Amino acid sequence: MSTVLHIDCSARTADSVSRRLSQTVIDQLFRVEPGLQLVRRDLGIEAPPPVNNTEAEAFFTPPPDRTAGQVTALADSDSLTEELLAADILVLGTPMYNFNVPASLKAWIDYVVRPGKTFRRVANGNLEGLCGEKKVYLCTASSGKSIGTEMDHLRPYLDVIFGFIGITDVVYFEAEGLAWGEQERERSISAAIESIQQHFALSCHSGEGRNPVE
Repeated sequence: MSTVLHIDCSARTADSVSRRLSQTVIDQLFRVEPGLQLVRRDLGIEAPPPVNNTEAEAFFTPPPDRTAGQVTALADSDSLTEELLAADILVLGTPMYNFNVPASLKAWIDYVVRPGKTFRRVANGNLEGLCGEKKVYLCTASSGKSIGTEMDHLRPYLDVIFGFIGITDVVYFEAEGLAWGEQERERSISAAIESIQQHFALSCHSGEGRNPVE
């Protein structure tokens, strides 16, 4: 049985477009494979605090050498990291705040990008991601239209982060121009939802519907 990790990070708990899109992906996944196991993480409601000095030092201290205080300090990071590693599918809903990811998502990233856990150093000093073979569905929402421009630091950043920890199978569903008037807002949301529905319809027709990880 596959496990889905569903993460939202919008500060809005009502009328959030990124939440609406991510839930649409979840609905489609369960339509295709009802037996999925769901793990929910809402960073918009409860985000980890910024990494502190003890945690930062503990990240780069070999496990046998960590003090009791460092082990305790890493408890939340360990939990979030294991949650990510255990997931077969990640569904992430995120708004664009000031052309990048929200602070809540950045805090989560700082907790789960861990040496020896989600990446490691291999021969010749190269780095290897340890989170491969996962499917990621990224649902983004932005008030303007900066996707693909030099002002967009969200998508390139997330591409780098997921690639760094070994995840390259990433599908984006995007709604933008949400502050460009009600008509444009509804058009963009409808187009994003339709894109999600078409993606899963094509997956089913191609025979992938039995296993949405593929």
